[in-house]
Amino acid sequence: MTFALNRRAALAALGAAAAGATGFGQAAQPPDAWRSSYTPHNGPLKAALDSGPLRIEGRWPATLQGTLYRVGPARRELGGVSMNHWFDGDGMLQAFRFEGGRVSHRGALLATPKLQAEEAAGRLLYSGFAQTLPHSPPLSGPDTVNPANINLLSLPASRALFALWDAGSALAVDPDSLQAKGFKVWSPDTQGAPFSAHPRVAPDGTVWSFGYMPGTGSLLLYEISPHGQLRRQQVIPAPQADMVHDFAITERHLVFLLMPLKYSGTPGTGNPLSHYRWEGQSPLVVLLVDKADFKVQRFELPATGVFHLANAWEQGGTVQVRFVAQPDILGAMQKMDVNHSHSNAKTRATQWTQITLTPATGQAQMQALGLDQVEFPRIHPARNGLRTQFTTLLARSREMNARVDGFDSVLTLHGGQQQRHRYGDGWIAEEHVYVPRTPTAPDGKGWVLGTAYHWPSERTALSVFDAAAVNAGPVANVTLPYGLPLGLHGQFVAA
Repeated sequence: MTFALNRRAALAALGAAAAGATGFGQAAQPPDAWRSSYTPHNGPLKAALDSGPLRIEGRWPATLQGTLYRVGPARRELGGVSMNHWFDGDGMLQAFRFEGGRVSHRGALLATPKLQAEEAAGRLLYSGFAQTLPHSPPLSGPDTVNPANINLLSLPASRALFALWDAGSALAVDPDSLQAKGFKVWSPDTQGAPFSAHPRVAPDGTVWSFGYMPGTGSLLLYEISPHGQLRRQQVIPAPQADMVHDFAITERHLVFLLMPLKYSGTPGTGNPLSHYRWEGQSPLVVLLVDKADFKVQRFELPATGVFHLANAWEQGGTVQVRFVAQPDILGAMQKMDVNHSHSNAKTRATQWTQITLTPATGQAQMQALGLDQVEFPRIHPARNGLRTQFTTLLARSREMNARVDGFDSVLTLHGGQQQRHRYGDGWIAEEHVYVPRTPTAPDGKGWVLGTAYHWPSERTALSVFDAAAVNAGPVANVTLPYGLPLGLHGQFVAA
């Protein structure tokens, strides 16, 4: 069926109070992580951060020219009112620019309607994903509380850049000034409808995305041209679509992993986290959606949680899917308090995992691939839906301080080979991206690029690795004169 809900019906069906304000995070800071006077992310940011030219240690690759954009929740306190969960916080956009042998950083809070309303009031007004604020104003839709704080989508064909949040619209931002330009309306029927924080860009530039609707058993699908025009939209039935953070594409299909994390609250009331429950007796439901006609084939596997998928592809009559399994996803979210150190509550380790689907027989298999304590998988950006050999992940070493959540290492997989770099004591590594040397470079030929926060000195560093020699450490890095709030995802845009 086609999507023909009017705006009011769409907002009601999609959870008008941002019932699905989701993201991913493991890197809660220790209690003294932000003890300096530098706290623009905790209070109103009156001016953008601007580092000026930064000193480069090592040798910056001459072919690595462009901008690494990153975004994440930043400001959590205003007017004596604070939020403590890592998912809650106004989005702060970072731009690391590499031009003509110079590296610089610029950062700015995104002036969403939420941020502007709260700054006008002089305090935080709205309840978050994990915390209910008394006397919150009424909401007109998800975008009233949209912080644009999870991920970014770049459309090089039109030089468009969007900041994303799972439960509401994509926020258009100026790629140079980093200023918010307003919420994107893909079609009149879907104004204000959820747009995933993890759209997938196919090799031909087509953007595939979705919106999930807690409590409705439905997913809204988007097909968008490389220049940003909506081609098709469709609602499909989707059991257990109460928290769907990511998906994958192949040449012919969309792949959704729907975990048995059920939402039982009333959209628009209180914080969503308190209304989620894990139903481990239910299966992990896999939906294989045909791109041509949106027909759905369903598979079932043993229950596990999932935030992030790496990739999927067609191979010999099967569909191969690689992702990070989160066996205790609800427990992991419940302990993401940014003001406290690692709690004594133990959660089961994440696992690098593969699923094999055989559409002709309806069979599905799932197996762990022997890596645990990993997350944030990234692949060649031009090979979404094609077979990939190279993957970048974050990993947690046994040496990392047990009181600090998160990761301290970057890990690469290339075929059967594994390489790893541990940042060392006091470091929290953030998502690292893979940048091929050229758009058509063989998989694994290029650079691994990412940030890490050194909490004893309160500084953020950006490092560049040769993708084929991560074990050797960074070939170049820069250290900012300040620390940045721990972010979520980023995208590299070539010059």
